Amino acid sequence: MEPKLPARPSAEPRALPRIPVSVMEGLFLRGLKAEGRLAERLLSYGYDIKKPEVSYSVLTYQRCVNAARAEAFGHLSDEEAYRLLGRKMVDGFLETLVGKVVAVAMPMIGPARVVERLPRYCAMMGRGEMEVRITPAGETARRIYFGDIYNRPEFLAGALEVGLERAHVKPTVTVEERTAEGYRLFLRW
Repeated sequence: MEPKLPARPSAEPRALPRIPVSVMEGLFLRGLKAEGRLAERLLSYGYDIKKPEVSYSVLTYQRCVNAARAEAFGHLSDEEAYRLLGRKMVDGFLETLVGKVVAVAMPMIGPARVVERLPRYCAMMGRGEMEVRITPAGETARRIYFGDIYNRPEFLAGALEVGLERAHVKPTVTVEERTAEGYRLFLRW
């Protein structure tokens, strides 16, 4: 009989999520076409657009997203800016090598299946640890809870809009609830 390994102590910190370079490339290179002051700020936070690493700490990613918000959309409200950043991220990601595979499938599988695949898409983007709960709210509506402390809910709302537009529907995505552990979005198409 093999000895049991001790359970991981609950006080031990978990490793931070790693964001793959395809997400960074999608948002900053393809979506925002970062140059000048934005490229300099990204470099100061550890993302060199000319010499990318394989993945980045979610904290580096978060700092870079916040820098992009200030540089690209400083004139907008937080809600508008982060929604646009989410849209830019998905538009750009779907132009990457990895994203092109996803982009081909979206129109064929339709909006309901795009939504069902959200946990898989989140994992592909480096967020496999993130809790995603999808609750039907009618034939063409869903409530989606994201256990996410790293993104603004508007960022994910903008990302979902683009994903569903690629599935040939016109969605509306609203933030229904915010908590310290995550948020819930209401999605209708």
